[in-house]
Amino acid sequence: MMNFEEFLCYVEEHILKGWKENAEVRIQETKKNNGITYQGLSIREMEEMVAPCIYLEEFYDLYQRSGDLEEVMEKIRQEYQWAMERSALYEMNVLQYDRIRKKIIFRLVNYEKNREILEDCPCIQMHDLALTFRWVAHTDSIGISTALITNRELALWGISLHELLLVARENTRRLFPPRIMDMDSFLVESGRGKPPLMPGKIMYIMTNEQQINGATVLVYDGVLRQFADKIKEDFYVLPSSIHELILVPASQFADAGRLFEMVREANDTIVLPVDYLSDSVYYYNRRKDQLTLAASDA
Repeated sequence: MMNFEEFLCYVEEHILKGWKENAEVRIQETKKNNGITYQGLSIREMEEMVAPCIYLEEFYDLYQRSGDLEEVMEKIRQEYQWAMERSALYEMNVLQYDRIRKKIIFRLVNYEKNREILEDCPCIQMHDLALTFRWVAHTDSIGISTALITNRELALWGISLHELLLVARENTRRLFPPRIMDMDSFLVESGRGKPPLMPGKIMYIMTNEQQINGATVLVYDGVLRQFADKIKEDFYVLPSSIHELILVPASQFADAGRLFEMVREANDTIVLPVDYLSDSVYYYNRRKDQLTLAASDA
């Protein structure tokens, strides 16, 4: 069985044979969240203005599972055909703000690890995090496809960052409703079956209904205040990943030191690099309705 580098070479050399002989093909690194790079296959036909990028890591995983190289090649071709069909719709949509407006959302990412990408897109820094903006390009039973909004789109639409924020604030909560549940219920529902990180401690999970990029619920209006009113005390916020956050009532810990250790340990051993959000711990003050960075020696 080929290793990943051999697989990339094989795809680049054989993907067009008996299919699109006159097209151009190349494989190049593409940066995703947290600066993680993926190998993207680009196929450009002479008469086409667009060349969709198809990430090959998932197809290599399929090759490792099935061992059927030709089946994998055919699936890559099918993915290209699907992407081309979507590209025309994408271009038509992105040029017209009215078509995009109700699809614009925001997403929380780590600021430092995405600094290079953030230079070219509208964003709002929040402590060591950044609120970025995307639009939902496609949803189906398989998943959700979104596209990053860059400074180019903002200028094209002729809107301000403030307006973008207002629109995203309304859409994100509507499309991805918040959800908070106790840790035990979450573990049972998700089928993880793992014991709580801190036995005997009361913890909650905050995410969205889809449990995709659920950490963004952190910036929904009123969600933190409503949770604090429910438990009737302040609480810590632990960034489990970009998909979910752990909420810990302040009365459960005399200081935040152990919480910092827990977050860093999880990030080092459990969380995938592309899903990493932060090593920080945050503290919500119920009286002030304010979220701050917790001190590690508090």
